[in-house]
Amino acid sequence: MSDAKFDGADMTEIVMSKVYVVGASFKGVDFSTAGLDRVNFGKANLQGAVIRNIVLSGSTFDEARLEDAVFEDTIIGYIDLQKICRNTTIGAEGRAELECQ
Repeated sequence: MSDAKFDGADMTEIVMSKVYVVGASFKGVDFSTAGLDRVNFGKANLQGAVIRNIVLSGSTFDEARLEDAVFEDTIIGYIDLQKICRNTTIGAEGRAELECQ
């Protein structure tokens, strides 16, 4: 699924486990209540994506575009959160939602 385009898709309640989506585009995608387990979102475009009410376990976002992404009511392990917070594309609102230091 790398380099695929899913822009604007409704992916609510989708289950993605051990998925490689490096370079894929998820602009404006709604991942509400999805299961995202060990998904590699490296270099993916998640601008404006809604990642709400999810437990993110082992998923990576290295060099992903996260401008205006919504991480509301999302549970992220401490180590994974540190990695996400290093992403410079997350805006002030996203950093506040994630409680990035």
